[in-house]
Amino acid sequence: MEILGGSLITIVTLVCTCLITLVSLGVAGFFIYRIFKNMSGNNSVLKSGVSAPAVIIGASDTGVTMNESPQVRLTLQVTPADRPPFQAVATTFVGRLQIGMIVPGASVTVRYDPNDISKVAIESLGAPAMGSANVAAIQAAMQSQDQYYEQLRKTGEEALAKILTAEEMNIRVEGGGSMFRLTFEVTPRIGSPFKAETQAAIADSSRAKYSVGKMVYVRYDPDNKAQVALDRAV
Repeated sequence: MEILGGSLITIVTLVCTCLITLVSLGVAGFFIYRIFKNMSGNNSVLKSGVSAPAVIIGASDTGVTMNESPQVRLTLQVTPADRPPFQAVATTFVGRLQIGMIVPGASVTVRYDPNDISKVAIESLGAPAMGSANVAAIQAAMQSQDQYYEQLRKTGEEALAKILTAEEMNIRVEGGGSMFRLTFEVTPRIGSPFKAETQAAIADSSRAKYSVGKMVYVRYDPDNKAQVALDRAV
């Protein structure tokens, strides 16, 4: 019985070890799959997308490294030549000597899918702005976007929308507020619901009105539904 008991313990230990190994391999395989899927998507956009200048609004480390090159997630203000400016998020791997170029206010060149502007890939990195030039570059990009939204509020169609995500951009504004990047499910008066995004300055005292799940009114261009202008809370 003692020998049998010892054998059972050994077998159970081996089974548990194998299960842990399989789970670890599965998790690692999933992350590797996600990385290569993202790289494949980026390569597709780089091959067939439209080139445009952009400014880095925000940057964060994804925690992923490949060949000692960290992957970063960039929030970008894209300014195409023939359509309204828009914001997008892109991930890219950067070499150690390029890390200093990944700063808010730095210029980059991107390629985007004209049929889905949420698909953006980094084409090349530019020289980072220095000192006050960083602030000026960000302000210019934000001002360009705000002008588009202001025009939408005057001429766009009104619709009810549900807030799906509300991401703070770590940019403070005068009067006690922060810039947020919001995504919505928009329900127009005519036609099918659609998803869209925007950026908006939200006062600290009004954050609860613009949290995930809340209903708001937006304005949109029927010919360009990818972006909307936040109008007011319900």
